[in-house]
Amino acid sequence: MKPTVRSKVFVADDSPLVRERLISLLTELPNVEVVGQTGAAVEAIDSIRKLKPTAVVLDISMPGGGMSVLETIKKEDQAPMVIMLTNFSNEPYRRRCFQLGADYFFDKSNEFDKVIQVLRGRRPRSAVQTPVVNR
Repeated sequence: MKPTVRSKVFVADDSPLVRERLISLLTELPNVEVVGQTGAAVEAIDSIRKLKPTAVVLDISMPGGGMSVLETIKKEDQAPMVIMLTNFSNEPYRRRCFQLGADYFFDKSNEFDKVIQVLRGRRPRSAVQTPVVNR
């Protein structure tokens, strides 16, 4: 029997309540394993480098800055898929996150379930946006 392939997910959000809710939802998904969590940017970068998750759910507003985490981990070899989940969902933030390498960008207030859809292997229609590239 083939071993089950699991998505290894790391959750980085400064709100313990959001992390708990998200982890609770993720642990119910088959083939998804939450390998770590944090509420601070420096710890997120260190943990992501050490644990090598296949996906990271990342908030913009956390001590040390979520966008700095995004920029740093996307420069790494074999960078994980990054799903931005934030309350700062207006267009300048969205555009900047895609420029830095975000794979998905969702608003916490009304798109929380789309994170689950992505990790189930479904691609929500509004999830992927072609990044704006300034040349």
